[in-house]
Amino acid sequence: MVFDVERAMRLQKLLSTKVLRELESSLPLNLSEVRYVGGFDSSYDSERQYAVAVVYDRVLSRVIDRAHEVVEVKVPYIPGLLAFREVPGYVRAYHKLRVKPEVILVDGYGLAHPRAFGIATHLGLVLNKPSIGVAKRKLYGEVLGEGPRKLIKAHGLVVGAVIEHENAELYVSIGYRVRLEDAIKLVESLLVTGKKLPTPLHEADTYSKKLKKH
Repeated sequence: MVFDVERAMRLQKLLSTKVLRELESSLPLNLSEVRYVGGFDSSYDSERQYAVAVVYDRVLSRVIDRAHEVVEVKVPYIPGLLAFREVPGYVRAYHKLRVKPEVILVDGYGLAHPRAFGIATHLGLVLNKPSIGVAKRKLYGEVLGEGPRKLIKAHGLVVGAVIEHENAELYVSIGYRVRLEDAIKLVESLLVTGKKLPTPLHEADTYSKKLKKH
């Protein structure tokens, strides 16, 4: 079955209207009460996706659960349509977790996306969880301001921020049911010296690469 690019783009545009409409009504996160944060990442070989979900405990400062799913790759890599390639594996891995996260981080983009529906938004909507996209490069939007924290504007809204960490930049964007300021504060609370990504994503990345080697 051939992947229908135009249909996928139309679906993103359709669903993004719902997400953008609900954006202002997103309730603030009480970060002092957010204990379990999920991290989702993938590694690939020529035919398989190693989709990983980890749960990081902010009180114990360690990963307390992890799960994975090995999926036959059927959707090609197309910038802006990564969710259709990766989300099915993430959903399967998520359902294997014994401890479910309260907020999820995804290696990718949220509303800072050409159709305001990046993989973090897509996965958050599917799982009905507050979600945040964290990426190492810019995909879409206008970067505003100077200094250690710059804002990202897209679709007429401020939807993300650029955070400097470990002599590099991280592009943090609203995924689903989360306010930008809360997304920034949560990501910053999970950054540690020696790791370029927030800890849940660092652990998910490490785990997926380990699975691929075996």
